[in-house]
Amino acid sequence: MINEEISQVLSEKIVEYLHNRRDDKEESFLKSKAKKNKQGKVTNGAIIERVITCLKKISSEKAHLSDIERLKKPKDQTSLEFQREKLKKLLSSVDDVTDQELMDLRSEYKAFVIENTKEHEPVNWLNQWAPKAIDISFATHVGKLTHSSSKSSSILDSTDAVNDRYLTTNRLTNLAIDTASSNAASLPIADFLSLSVDDVRVLDLIKSGDNSLFKNFTDDQSSIDRWCEYLKQAFDSDKKQGHFLSKQVYFPIGGCQYHLLMPLVSSSLVQELHLEFNRYKDESLKLAFKQKKDGKYSPVITVGYPNKSAQSITSSLKAHSNVSPLNKDRQGNITLLCTAPPKWQGRLPSYIDKSSIFTKTLTFELKEEVAELSNYLLLLKNKALSVSEPKRNAAVLSKLRAINGQLFSYLDSINEAENDDGWTSTSKLPIEQQLLFEPWRDDETAQTCKINNDWMVIVSREFGRWLNQQLNINKQLNLTPIQAALWADCFLVDLKEVIAVKEIGL
Repeated sequence: MINEEISQVLSEKIVEYLHNRRDDKEESFLKSKAKKNKQGKVTNGAIIERVITCLKKISSEKAHLSDIERLKKPKDQTSLEFQREKLKKLLSSVDDVTDQELMDLRSEYKAFVIENTKEHEPVNWLNQWAPKAIDISFATHVGKLTHSSSKSSSILDSTDAVNDRYLTTNRLTNLAIDTASSNAASLPIADFLSLSVDDVRVLDLIKSGDNSLFKNFTDDQSSIDRWCEYLKQAFDSDKKQGHFLSKQVYFPIGGCQYHLLMPLVSSSLVQELHLEFNRYKDESLKLAFKQKKDGKYSPVITVGYPNKSAQSITSSLKAHSNVSPLNKDRQGNITLLCTAPPKWQGRLPSYIDKSSIFTKTLTFELKEEVAELSNYLLLLKNKALSVSEPKRNAAVLSKLRAINGQLFSYLDSINEAENDDGWTSTSKLPIEQQLLFEPWRDDETAQTCKINNDWMVIVSREFGRWLNQQLNINKQLNLTPIQAALWADCFLVDLKEVIAVKEIGL
């Protein structure tokens, strides 16, 4: 049984909750915009708006009324106090005037306050709201998250089976229980059952059969028993139902068995992910990500969730609440992690059995860089501009070096994929191209070829002829061996630089 101290504090919390609901209802009754039924009768109070309308008809102090109408709430005043004071000022501005409509509005407001206060006394409130517990259920998997109009049952996951291949709701260490409701108007009773002190919830007391808490409100045991029976319905219902909007698809697997292809959404799991993603809005983590982006050190560990997607369940504040409290907390959105299969990483080609590096494979690897140079040269030709002009010449050299750089990177990737020093010695490549891959070879064949560095000149010429062919592929540039020699010279300069850097590294 709950100890007396916790019972008393929890009772006070319940009273506070009811008073807040009472005050919110009164505030709304005062400040709402008027809504009328088919008979033209205002159904939601709108007292202040109606008083202002009435006063504008009977008062000559139009400017004073406008000043009151434009009043702003001070920071040290509650919203309800502000609305009450505003109404008081409006009514006091015409104390000497007797108007039946105004008198009726005063009476309507006083009657509302009396009734509203009475309704929110604990005993009266429980008498009214405890039966509505049948409309709600505490759940981990909420039916309305699949479709906000679904009337399917929600589920509280109490399983203990685990599989390390899957992230399941029952693996969460801090399980957030959501509230599902077949009638959104009944959600206040869920808030009531969720009230807690020192991790002791009203719901927990009902589950354990402890009704001593309610003795703080009444000595009538029959009322207490009746409330508890009603409130048990929030977790003790065995009635489950499906609904076509739950979109649950079953796939037959034989033996009258099925796979459930579209299960109910786990609001608890979605909430845990929501809290995780929100952590990354913290300023320290934002700074850490910026440091990472800029290539700078940060002591804060960053974790990324690439390719996330957002699913909108509801689109308005009222609709958020109608689905569930946790859906309201997430503003009607579910963040989805990417479950696409890993991108296929194709194996780099092996050149052991190839007789040349200048093949279609290399054409594909360098197609973007070659296209950049080709398009630029074609532009100069179409505009009859000379490539010898310094800026244009520099642009051509820059694009050539981009091609060279990409080729050297490709060669390094092939070497890493082969993962065997000296692999070129058993290949069918010409010795000059073997040294292009592995210039550090020091076997007799390699040493002989390296004399006077003629191998670099030979490879460069081959490259120049190959590049000329790629640029001439559409026969629009009409390049000659003169251009091929220029490409070869540029390649030779870059090749010598690359070889020198590698020799220093060795």
